Amino acid sequence: MPDALWFRLLTWAERIRNEERGDSLVNWVVLAIGLAAAAAAIVAILRPALENAAQTIANFISGG
Repeated sequence: MPDALWFRLLTWAERIRNEERGDSLVNWVVLAIGLAAAAAAIVAILRPALENAAQTIANFISGG
């Protein structure tokens, strides 16, 4: 059992050592930028509805 874990750990370490570290960082940055752009687009599209809903809630709470 310890031998199997040790060899699995060695295999994992070799894979990390040989992997291009910059590629994964670039992928995460591209993903983050894409998600931010998508969120901004959704907020821009839904802004009138969100403002109307927020105003309705504020009026309801204030009793107006």
